[in-house]
Amino acid sequence: MSVLAQTPSLYERLPELYRQRDLEQSPPGPLRALVDSMDSVLQTLAERVGAQYDDLFIESCEDWLIPYLADLVGSLHLKGDAWTLRADVARTVFHRRRKGTLGAVESQVHALTQWAVHVVELRERLAWNQALNHLRPQPHARTPWREAAGGDPRLPVRGGMAALRSPALLSLVDGPFDPLARVADLRPPLLQADPPVARPAPNLPHLAVFLWRLADYQTPASRPSPPHARVGQPPWNAIEPAAPGAPFYAVRFELHPQGEPLVLFNTHRFQADADSPRLAGRDAVPGPMPHALLNSQGGRPEEYVQINTYTGNSPPLPPDDAVGLLLHLPALPFAGVAWTLRGAELCAWEQGLNPPLAPFEIAIDAHHGRLVFGVTGADTSAMAEPLRAGLRVSATSGFSGLKRREGSVGAQPLPRTPAPLPAGATLIQVDGISVTLADALADLASRSAPLVIEIVNSDTHRLDLAAVSGIGLDPGGLALHLPPPAILPAEADPNERPWPLTLRAASGHRPVIRLVQPLRWRPQTVLGQPAARHALQNVRLQGLYLTRDAAFPAGAALIEQAALNRLEIEGCTLDPGGAWLLDGTRHGSRGPLHPALRLRADLGLSPAEADAFGQTPQIVLRHCISGALAVDRGHLLGLQACIVDAGAGVDEATPALALSSASADPELRWGAPLAFQGLTVFGRSRLEVARGAGGIFVHRLQVHDTQDSHTLEFASRGDGNEGEADLMALLAKPGSCIRESWFRGQGDRLPQHYACLFGTQARLRFGDERFGMPAYAQLALSADRRLREEGPGADEMGAFGFLANSHRWKNASIRLREFMPVGVRALLVPVS
Repeated sequence: MSVLAQTPSLYERLPELYRQRDLEQSPPGPLRALVDSMDSVLQTLAERVGAQYDDLFIESCEDWLIPYLADLVGSLHLKGDAWTLRADVARTVFHRRRKGTLGAVESQVHALTQWAVHVVELRERLAWNQALNHLRPQPHARTPWREAAGGDPRLPVRGGMAALRSPALLSLVDGPFDPLARVADLRPPLLQADPPVARPAPNLPHLAVFLWRLADYQTPASRPSPPHARVGQPPWNAIEPAAPGAPFYAVRFELHPQGEPLVLFNTHRFQADADSPRLAGRDAVPGPMPHALLNSQGGRPEEYVQINTYTGNSPPLPPDDAVGLLLHLPALPFAGVAWTLRGAELCAWEQGLNPPLAPFEIAIDAHHGRLVFGVTGADTSAMAEPLRAGLRVSATSGFSGLKRREGSVGAQPLPRTPAPLPAGATLIQVDGISVTLADALADLASRSAPLVIEIVNSDTHRLDLAAVSGIGLDPGGLALHLPPPAILPAEADPNERPWPLTLRAASGHRPVIRLVQPLRWRPQTVLGQPAARHALQNVRLQGLYLTRDAAFPAGAALIEQAALNRLEIEGCTLDPGGAWLLDGTRHGSRGPLHPALRLRADLGLSPAEADAFGQTPQIVLRHCISGALAVDRGHLLGLQACIVDAGAGVDEATPALALSSASADPELRWGAPLAFQGLTVFGRSRLEVARGAGGIFVHRLQVHDTQDSHTLEFASRGDGNEGEADLMALLAKPGSCIRESWFRGQGDRLPQHYACLFGTQARLRFGDERFGMPAYAQLALSADRRLREEGPGADEMGAFGFLANSHRWKNASIRLREFMPVGVRALLVPVS
């Protein structure tokens, strides 16, 4: 930000008389055009002078200046994410003053990777025997068990035996916080050399650096779902008081909004600027919650779960240092209730608990995201019904990414800085209580100004288009009609794209929209309108989780019409289905798969309207997870940092189509031209044109137009975000060209390609292929090294290439070699 104050332009300094006469000319504004051409040079010079002050500081300098400032403090040059490089240079002196300490190692690795990190001197885990000539008896002849805190035999002191009676302690075995001693491990510690991935091998010179590569995302104060098998029924189950003290009701909840399994994570609570830094504690790392540590007896549940009561319609947002699971109960009737906690598998709900559920006990299944409350009362109105209606949860899940804008893929509760409202725009905030989505969308076709709808909580919002006042009824079904946008004034920025309708999540929230019918958009009036007006019909969705209601038509896609100039979907999840289901079998099964888009070539318009419309709709998905995309050639499709899931993993024998045509026979037709930058496709693809880089096409890719123009050019996105590229510029050139991508190598029909890999020579493996799992679509360490290092920017291929994870890992390795004392060997050990 420039330190110079904003000054009026030269044109604004002219007397009002001349400016008024300038507007009266035909065409208006010749004097302004002349003066602005001269003023632009002065404004550019002023901005450059102001930026020179910013360039003196590592926090605010331009990216290209980072190596120069690094030279001033003698720091070696690294590559990768500019944010991490700034942190590394900024803390160079801090780290050098503490060189050789565990705190400095943790701080350095955290600055370069932004991952949770815990450092252990593995020599401290070595078992040792006392010399017979120098015995160290316990004082007063007491056993090591008696030296434990409080004399608890489940907490032995160093030198004692393994506490086999402590499930909480045993849950830490073979992990970063393993309390038990080991014999020396003389085997080579490296699992692979490039990049260096190791295992924690206890030995004298080894220093283990444990890394949690998944981020924790806490969805604040959302409404849990009733059990999947009890949709439309009360979630409680009456229990016969077979024994004294048994509860009358067991109230069940699923933490996922769609009633699907959810792995609960704890939050990463750290103090990077403390002296010494505290970057990882045993109960404050972003990993799955161990059941044994959730028990009130022998565990540490207060580090994972917090129970609060609230008054009013909704509880307050979680603080920055909140634990992984916050349970918000209504103050009436739960104020003052003392709850006990238990971590347990709830595959069979409370029937599988032993001992049985007790009064005012909460059983938590952190592996599947289930809760069971034991409550009493003469009938359900005493506690069961208030709990069902008033319970809110702030649950934490894990996924690849960072906690910043565009830091992940799919809908996550990320911090967002909303774009300034367009001139004259209307902002409507939806909370689902006083204002619903149907209220906000009412009479959309009659609005004369841009509309911005912001959902201000993380609740589940049901959208029934039939309840929207003024909804359009077309032959294809209910549709949202957009009014004719106003022609932009002459002084408007030509690079600024107008958005007549924006539907977005508030910062830090992840709302769920449960659709009763597919979404459809089209202009209210097509015939008789100039083409310049139709070119302004744009719709934008940001930070939303779109899924299906129980009444949603079977087989329909979430979006089935987009007669627009541009539909941009940013940071959203278009529920692909295929989640892990608990069906009573040993390993469970996958749920049904669902398409995300089905857009036909006729745009849902009559032939006369299609001719008058004159636009080729641009469908752009950025940082999204979606189901199959069936888009006809009358559209242009752009995918950036996206996962398209048709349920076909690496070993699938009969993969379904993920990118295809929306015609009746997609096996014989070709889908819309595709431009991509960072893409993972679980399924087959049939496309007219394909241009881009960094793709992983898990199954066969067939491209109709295989001619090559040998160019991959980007242009401004045109939505006010400077320095970012518009994928659709790739399709301005004819033909197809793909760079630095992975193909199956079996039955492909490929265009010209450069620096690409094939499944016959490079092994592909993911951490998990099931939607909703923490390691979903993350490249496994067992995947071929070239997949992680030979993508765009010499980093990994696929949807997560923008995270530059390979550079983070290598930068940490380089710095550790520079800062390690002689004789100490640092081992990078991935935990997640």
